[in-house]
Parts: sequence; C-alpha cells; structure tokens
Amino acid sequence: MLVQASAHPAIRRLVGTRRRQAILLVLAAVVAVLVALLVPAVQSQVRPAGADNVILIVPDDMRADELAAMPELGRLAERGISFSRAFVTTPLCCPSRASILTGRYARNHGVLRNSPPNGGFQAFDDHSTLATWLQAGGVRTGLVGRYLTGYQDTLYIPPGWDTWFGMFDSGDGYQRYHVNHNGERKYFGTKEEEYSTRVLTQESLRFLAEDRTRPFFLHVTPRAPHRPAREDVLDAGLFKDRELPLAPSYDEEDVDDKPRWVRELPRLDPATHEELEDFRRRTRGTLVSLDRGIAAIVEALRADGRLDRTWIMFMSDNGFMLGEHRITLTKSCPYEECVRVPFVVIPPGGLDRGRSDGRIVANIDLAPTIAAIVGATPDGPIDGLDLLPVLRDQARDWRDAVVLEHPATTDEDRRFYAVRTADWKYVTYLNGEEELYDLASDPYELTNLAADPARATEKADLAEKLSQLLGRAEVER
Repeated sequence: MLVQASAHPAIRRLVGTRRRQAILLVLAAVVAVLVALLVPAVQSQVRPAGADNVILIVPDDMRADELAAMPELGRLAERGISFSRAFVTTPLCCPSRASILTGRYARNHGVLRNSPPNGGFQAFDDHSTLATWLQAGGVRTGLVGRYLTGYQDTLYIPPGWDTWFGMFDSGDGYQRYHVNHNGERKYFGTKEEEYSTRVLTQESLRFLAEDRTRPFFLHVTPRAPHRPAREDVLDAGLFKDRELPLAPSYDEEDVDDKPRWVRELPRLDPATHEELEDFRRRTRGTLVSLDRGIAAIVEALRADGRLDRTWIMFMSDNGFMLGEHRITLTKSCPYEECVRVPFVVIPPGGLDRGRSDGRIVANIDLAPTIAAIVGATPDGPIDGLDLLPVLRDQARDWRDAVVLEHPATTDEDRRFYAVRTADWKYVTYLNGEEELYDLASDPYELTNLAADPARATEKADLAEKLSQLLGRAEVER
C-alpha cells in the first residue's frame, strides 16, 4: 500500500528538511555567482597554491655549439626539451633582449641597435613587458645581471620588478663592475669571490630564499661568455689544450658568391687565428662558472621542494662569429652562427626522457610562453607564439618560418631582412644584394644560390614568404 507523504510526521519532517537544504544550496549557489561577478579583479590577483615558477637564464653572446662546455646543464637537458632550430630575430644584444621581454620583433618594439637614437636602453618602452604582466598577476619578479645595453650610472628600476640587481653596462662585466641593487649603487672590485658570475649566483639564491610562498619569475642574465671572456680563477686555462673543431666555413677560401661586405674581408692572418683560438677557449671557460651557478640554483630548489613546480629555460641573446666566412668577433649577420642559439627547457620535475625538437622557435616566443605558464595576460600586441603546446608535444600546427632582421646596423651594406624555414634561408639586403642557402645540403652556408637560375622558384617563393611575414607587399629598400 502506498503511503502519502503527509500521512506520517517523520516523513513530513524529512521532506521539510530536504526542502530547506535544497533552498540553502540554491541560495549558496546564487551568492557564489554574485561574488564571482562582483569581485573578479580581486580574485585575479590571488594565485593558487603550488603555482608554477619560471627561471629564465640568458647568457651573453653564447653560440649554439658552446653548450658542450656546460655538463650540469647537459644533465638537466636529459630530462628536458632541446631545440635544434632556435633563433633570435635580431642578432644583437639590445634588440634581442627587448624582444625577449616583449615578445615582439625589433621593428615593432623600436629598439633596433645597441645605442641611441633608435637603440639601447634609452629607446626601450618598458611600460608593458613580461615583468609588468607577471607582477600584475601576483608573481614575484626579479632580475639578476645585465638588463639592456646602455643601462649605466642610474638608480632607475624599470616597472614590474620586485627585486633588482642590475649590472651597469660599464667595465668588463667580470671584475670591477657597478650594480644597482634595489636602488642602491654597489661596486664589486678585484676580489676573486666578486667574480660576477659567482655574485649573480649568490644573488639568485638570495632571491629564492627571501619568499618561498609566492610564485616567482627569476631572470638571470650573466655577462658570460661576452668579450673579454674573463674566466673565473677556478677555471683559468681549463680549455687551453682542448681540441675544438673548426667549421668548414672557417676562414672561407672563396667568398665570391657572398655579399660585398663579406667579399671585402681578407683571409685570416696568423695573429687573428691565434686570437680567435684563445678567445674560443676562454668563452667556454666562462661558461663553467655559469654551469656551477645553475647547479646551485637547482639544488636550492630541490632542497626546499620547489623544483617540481619550477620551469627552467636557457636561451642566449644571440650567437657570435669566430672566423666563419672570415667574419670575426661580431654578431650582426644573417649566418647561422649569429642567429641560431642554444635553447633548452626543463619542465617542472623534468621529463621521464628528454627529447630534441626541430620546430622553429624564437626569442619572441619566450614572453608569451612564460605569461601562459603563470597565467598572466600580456596587455599589448605580441609577435611570438605560446610554446606550451610544443613543450607538451601537443602542437598540431606550428610556424614553418621565422623572420630574421637587422635593418639598422651602422654598416648600411649589412642591413638585411631574411626568412628562415626548416631547410632554407633567403636574405635580402637593403642595398639589393641577396643570399639563398639550401641548409639541408649546405648547413655551413658555403654556396649562395641566389643567382642560380635553377633555384629561381625557391628564391621567389621565399621572397614572397618574407614579404607576407613582414606584413607588406614588398621589403622596403
């Protein structure tokens, strides 16, 4: 026999209780929705516990082939992603570092050279950078090392940085250097323990120890291996007797197919050979100290339990020419030694097995990627791409080319725009000269195919690709 709900007092009490619970649940849900609608700005500043951290290490003038000098980083890379086609879009310190901080091509952020009027620290608009985006999102930010070329003799601290240990762009950057430390000028002299890479490691560890509760972004930017490549006394002469193979393009015999500025270069004389060999070894020596610093940072994070929540990224600001195509001790060129750089990413906790990735990535990708990792939002236009799908090996569609450019060098013959695909490079100089290389068969760029009728189609296609990427019908001349 069916019993009506009103037939028994216990049933009536149960039904009444359930109704009251249902009403309370509905009211709670309404309140939650109203709170979410009324205070989104407050909630956006609160980061969840265990949010990811990021350390970005940017050495100065480090070539892709110099990674072998850093075994500690090599061991980390065994559980990370190493990129074989990583590029800087403008191969010069200040434009490249501005691109790292903004995710923009040099022609868009406006820092085209290392010095004024259209370059250097003075030309950089620092009101919207990776640092300001992250700080606005509740991330603790710190810079330890070099900032931009021309930053010197100032106590100015750019917006977005909670901790600032900015080296002045004076002295040799290894000994006898000044620093703006949170608004206080400091001088480091000739003591062995004041070797700059050691000091930057200590300051990085201090930053990490100051607050273990908030998510952080630490930007470490050592002088190494930039000229004069002064080694730590602990590492002096470490590579003196090492065999360092030379590329087939070193002191290139026949440069008749190269642009005029290369054709005018003489063959390397014995004194230059000796200088380059010595410098090649000292640059690697400077990287050993940086390698120790990275190991110390990793150990500190492991000890306090944050390594499993920290991304570690390592990318140079540009490459460097050490005699290839007769070009010595410079970086403002479209050749691989200038534009291709080391790039290694170690995700939190590391991968079970590291991998090499051949997709085309660039320095303009760092800012949007780091912003995505910590949940921050860029407040301006971005040219780079978020690398997270690539880092997770989930990217289905990815860029097939990147623009390389240097339209404002002091040497007009060297001003260029270029496009780099997986296997090809096309360069057009503003004086009308061109270069075309099939990198699959000619990785050292020994044979310029720009004047070869058999490659006219490839050249035309790449020229059109470059024009499309530059966003105009043709490259301005």
